[in-house]
Amino acid sequence: MARNRSAMKYHRQSEEARLVNRSRKSMIRTFTKKAVAAAEAGDFDAAGKYSKVVSRLVDKATKDATLHKNTAARKKSRLAKHLNGLRAEAQA
Repeated sequence: MARNRSAMKYHRQSEEARLVNRSRKSMIRTFTKKAVAAAEAGDFDAAGKYSKVVSRLVDKATKDATLHKNTAARKKSRLAKHLNGLRAEAQA
């Protein structure tokens, strides 16, 4: 455990940041699952709305250094690819 004041303060700050980052990542995962579930149910309008929410959350997390920019791009790309595949299956 930290013993001097500056180290204790840094520890407190890192704990707060960890909780914020954890919350942001959890919200991204939740809305990603909602988008996929909506697309699998055939509701592509709702899936598109959830996808936009995910995109916005990922961009915000990238701006605040919760996610690396390449990780953010990968998450958005994979979600779009998955939703487009489900849409193609539904149309076929």
